[in-house]
Amino acid sequence: MSTAAKQQGGPRKVRWTVPAVDTSVIAWLDAQENISQSVRLLIREAIQRDGYIDVVYKPVEQLPRRDRSQDAGPVDARPVGDPVPDRPEQHEEPASAPAGVSKEPAPPVQVSVDEIMASTRR
Repeated sequence: MSTAAKQQGGPRKVRWTVPAVDTSVIAWLDAQENISQSVRLLIREAIQRDGYIDVVYKPVEQLPRRDRSQDAGPVDARPVGDPVPDRPEQHEEPASAPAGVSKEPAPPVQVSVDEIMASTRR
């Protein structure tokens, strides 16, 4: 910000970019009648709740786990952010290799970038 804007109390202009893949933020922005006022109100709420902090480094407080024994919904119907329940690991016996075939992995083969690019053009 220029020194003149600080001294005169002029408005501070801020420019930011939202990645195209962040569709929820884009949808929220599209729903706002006045983006500038909406963002300022969100900032004021954050200041009131958390003070003047850098929210990027704000610690996340995890909610306590709820009892799922009474949940009548399907297994995958859980709110966003809930941890995935632990599943017992399934161990499969490795198939024995045919005679004369080594179980050792093959050593890595060095390939040039030109060969890789040529293979994508086929």
